Amino acid sequence: MEENLRKAEENMLKTTTKVINNAQRKGNYPKQFSMPLGVQYELTYDCNLKCKHCYNASGEKGQNTRMKVDDWVNLSKQLTNNGGIFQCIISGGEPLLLGKDLFRIMDILHKDDVSFVFITNGYLLTEELVNQLKKYRYYRFQVSIDSSNQNEHDEFRQKKGSWKRAVRGAYFASKAGLPLAIASSVTPQNLNNMEEMAELAYQIGASSLIFGKIMLSGRAAENKEFILNKEQVEEMDKNIIELRKKYNNRMSIEHSTTEIYQLKKSQSTPTDTVIVRPNGNVRLDCSAPFVIGNVLSNSFLDIWKNKASNCWKHPKIKEYIQSINEDTGESSMLTNHVDKDIYI
Repeated sequence: MEENLRKAEENMLKTTTKVINNAQRKGNYPKQFSMPLGVQYELTYDCNLKCKHCYNASGEKGQNTRMKVDDWVNLSKQLTNNGGIFQCIISGGEPLLLGKDLFRIMDILHKDDVSFVFITNGYLLTEELVNQLKKYRYYRFQVSIDSSNQNEHDEFRQKKGSWKRAVRGAYFASKAGLPLAIASSVTPQNLNNMEEMAELAYQIGASSLIFGKIMLSGRAAENKEFILNKEQVEEMDKNIIELRKKYNNRMSIEHSTTEIYQLKKSQSTPTDTVIVRPNGNVRLDCSAPFVIGNVLSNSFLDIWKNKASNCWKHPKIKEYIQSINEDTGESSMLTNHVDKDIYI
């Protein structure tokens, strides 16, 4: 078993890059995809919680969700009519706030056999709603629970009762047979309670538990007390390794990749995913503040073909990645989802 999770990321990056480069030289792997393999839909800025660490500061006043349901429907048709995608990440804000309109969007992709990753805070996740959602095919159905302690979670998410509702919603999802993943943010405050969090996830029926440090982005920039330092990250990694041994073959214990790993991987491999934001902007990555177009102004296909293929080689992106401190994740150039995005 890998004894150092960060070293494992480095080795994975080297291996992935080497394999893809070799395959490209032999003509067995494309240098440019005609369509993305996956697209993330950030369906709304709206959220029923106001989490202190929210990476894109969802729920803030003044944010304009320009993409209406019909716009998401049209985008989905563009994707399916031009070759399709393999996976769609459904997120927000809180996607369940769309109500029945959410099904209109997902149905189009579902008919094209798209697999979903669904990300929710679980507050609105009733048993009835889960039974409506279970018709879709999921790679992962993800509910955020940040602590085994109810009060700690509620204070972090700034909503009383949010822990109870998230736990209940997650249980309904596992009971319905969905591939439930619990995403849990690790902070200095709950670092010593990771084992209790793992036991809670296991009792709920999660097939996987994803621990991750908080990204210095969005609202987290105002709440830096929740950011792990280097020593605390090392402790988190050790805890994950021990929990993997304990829950071996019963529940997968994962760690979210660091933003620097994800950015370097994107630099080294053909562009294969993008994010569409609630204002229509096509963004390269959740941690990379770069926009290559807007689907309300241009067709997605034009944006993808004209901008996506070589965008990670852009000087501004190289400058941004080089500006990131690998220990803290902080950039000396700008703060993601705080400062303005850069249009390239």
